[in-house]
Amino acid sequence: MTEDKPNLWETALKEAGQSKTVATKHVLVLGDSNSGKTGVVSQLFNASFHPQVGNGLNAAVQQSTGLSGGGLTVESSVAEVDSVVTLSKHDLALSYSYMDVRDEDNEETVARLGIYQLASDRVSDRELLKFVLDARTFASSAAIIVLDWSKPWRFVKTLLRWVNVLSGAVDMVCNDTGGREVKGSGGWTLGKAAVDESRERLERFLQEYSETTDAHSAADASGIVAATSKGGAGVLLPLGPGVLETNFGIPLIVVCTKSDTMELMERERGFKEEDFDYIQQVLRAVCLQFGAALIYTSTHNPATFSTLYHYLVHRLLTAPVTLPALAADNGEMADAGGLDDVDMESSGALGNRARSASTSGPGGNAQSTTSYPFRVRANVVDRDVVFVPAGWDS
Repeated sequence: MTEDKPNLWETALKEAGQSKTVATKHVLVLGDSNSGKTGVVSQLFNASFHPQVGNGLNAAVQQSTGLSGGGLTVESSVAEVDSVVTLSKHDLALSYSYMDVRDEDNEETVARLGIYQLASDRVSDRELLKFVLDARTFASSAAIIVLDWSKPWRFVKTLLRWVNVLSGAVDMVCNDTGGREVKGSGGWTLGKAAVDESRERLERFLQEYSETTDAHSAADASGIVAATSKGGAGVLLPLGPGVLETNFGIPLIVVCTKSDTMELMERERGFKEEDFDYIQQVLRAVCLQFGAALIYTSTHNPATFSTLYHYLVHRLLTAPVTLPALAADNGEMADAGGLDDVDMESSGALGNRARSASTSGPGGNAQSTTSYPFRVRANVVDRDVVFVPAGWDS
């Protein structure tokens, strides 16, 4: 009996360690100085402290002033956010902070988000992106580009400039050999294999996208339906013209902060409703080219940041779609580029209450399921709370 005790303890400790394993995701925040990047991050922290608020859930907990599950008080939440904001305001070329993602009951940590803020688009700062995106972190990353509504005439120019920065970062990932020797020019690298697989996954996400018609439907809340429901078994329609012309392979969200300044634009600059509609249409057209989501936020409307938080987490925790073509060529690609060594964190354990899975549908086609559903519908009518999920316009 005494000989069995160490084995029992070893098993118990192993199970306990596995149950606490959480996936680590990476979020890159880009934008000009004074555009509201730090404010976006601090509001994301606030939203993470109250995951049961928004996302189509009961908002009565907003009135709570004490413990809100998980033993976290409002006072401690505010103090932690202030600390993060203070640290990120230093003149750092690349700042880092992290937040825990808790389930909708606010009981368990299901993932951890590492938040990286790039100070500027200078070449010296761009070089630091190799420490954020590489072959092993790429599949579990997302990017946010922050625009400032107080200067809407700079929207397109600023957005395309930061898109160029992100494009350079993706190119660096493609050149990441993972420490392996690459034979010949133009050969497979660990980074290129990771980027190509992520690009296939993003394209399929847009092809399969369908907005839920029932805000309380858990089955359709992921915003994804099986391919068989959109034109026959195993048939995916090609994306239309102007959709995903540039595929970065990771979720991209364009956040237009300070949307409450629209009233100021009306009073002082003579903006009219048609002008705001035109700006929205231009932004949506540009976002469509990159498969990006678009959202307007305002500190006067915290619900907009709650939507941003839940959508970001939903995109990062959505189970990867099984790609038949890549699966068939997996052996060749692994031999050429070392795909088998890529750390696909996005398919790791997400805890007992939040676990991604892939089930087989009719005809053996994989269907995506998600452990973190998203229930907020697109809004293009209310001018200061516009929200267009990736795939909605396509």
